[in-house]
Parts: sequence; structure tokens; C-alpha cells
Amino acid sequence: MAMSAIPIQCQSHSQFRTESDGLQAMRIHMIDDELEMHELLADYFADTPFAFSASATPEAGIAHVISNGADLVLLDLMLPGMDGFEVCRRLRAHDRWLPIVILTARKDELNKIVGLELGADDYLFKPFSVRELEARIKTILRHSERRSQSKPGSGQDQVLRHISSGLVLDPNSRRVTLHDRVIELTTTEFNVLQALMAQAGRVLSRDALINAVHGIDDESFDRTIDVMIYRLRQKLNDKQRSEPLIKTIRGIGYQFLQN
Repeated sequence: MAMSAIPIQCQSHSQFRTESDGLQAMRIHMIDDELEMHELLADYFADTPFAFSASATPEAGIAHVISNGADLVLLDLMLPGMDGFEVCRRLRAHDRWLPIVILTARKDELNKIVGLELGADDYLFKPFSVRELEARIKTILRHSERRSQSKPGSGQDQVLRHISSGLVLDPNSRRVTLHDRVIELTTTEFNVLQALMAQAGRVLSRDALINAVHGIDDESFDRTIDVMIYRLRQKLNDKQRSEPLIKTIRGIGYQFLQN
């Protein structure tokens, strides 16, 4: 049975519900002032297992997510009255682990880096392929589902400890401590550190880290991985150690110090 999209229009918010045979649809909410984009994605997602809704203003979008919840947010950077970075901060304050994908026409590497530092899970430049967007959404939601449904003993929930440095990473609470002091990390920083610690002593290429964090092979993330490593080193006080926790293997990638 094909799913149908039912638009409900109001001044700053549009909602498109998808209905299927008793299956709960994953909720995607877009915050973007381009109404044509709302219609385009609503039409596309009507035949997918997603419930799509959209807001044209940042205030309406934030209010919708807080009031109604969302499984993933599509966020434009250039919004009226409040830029997407501030919206990202506010959404993160509400739900630290809410998946966020930034969509923007601003093809600026710095903007991508800032967005990922704020905790965005992915970044796509406009114009983009809707099929590619759907593929990335599915990948991000799979990662999110695995995190929330991980079972004891599965390996995904294993606490990682680095004895010599006093560093502890707990995937269940998404918490990192260094000598019992909590280290605040963004979503991407946490994922990079987890990938490195899980394979301590092994050299991981940038491609391997990108795939571990984003579930895709995308050269556009090469630079952001380097920035994440730099920020992790700062937060872990790596420069003050005689032997750094994260070592650069020139021309290959990065290696986390083995216990």
C-alpha cells in the first residue's frame, strides 16, 4: 500500500504525515525558509517510511521539535532572524543526541567545520540529490538506533578505558572522563575518539574514520577529521604528555596510543 502525504498548512509551519500499515514512521523535521524545498521533500518522502514536517522560521522549528519531538532534523544555515548555527546550539541544548543534518548553499569549508563542531551529524551543499539525502538520513538513523538499542555484551556498549592516561569513554552515557574530570565533546568528536580508542594501537586512515563516524566514504570530510583530531588533542591535554594519546602517521592517518 502506497503511503500518502497530507499537508497541513499554517503561517510558519507545514506538516506532511505519511501513513503506512501500522508501522511507526521515523519523524524528519526540516527548518528552512524555502517553501519549494518543503514541497519537494514532502512529495519525495511520501513514498518512504518517513513522516516529514517542515518549519519556515527558526522559532517555529525549535518549538516544533521541543513540543512534538523528531528523529532527525534537516537544518538550513541561512534563516531569517536567527542563523542555523544558533538553531543547532538550541536544539543541542534540548537534546544532545538529536541527529542534525545541515543543508546549505554556503560552500564554505569553515562553515562545515563549525557546523560539525556544534554537533551536526552531516552536511550537504545545495543543490543536492534527494536520493543522496535519503541515503545519508538512513545511515544516520541506523547509527542512532544502534546507539539507543545496544545490548549489554554486544561490544557497542563496552566502556573503553586507557589505564596509563586515566581516560574513560562510556558509549552508553556518551560520557568521557580524564582522571574523573568530565570532558565535554561534540557528537562528532565523541565518535572519532570512540573509533580510535576501540582500535588502539592500530593506524586508522581518514577514510576509515569518516566511515566509522558518518557511515559513508566522502572525501569532503577529510579536513573536518583533521579539525576534530586537533580539538580532541586540545581537550585531552595531549601536548602536555610525553607521549601523545593520538599520534599522526604522516600520509596515512591517526593512531591511538595502546595501553
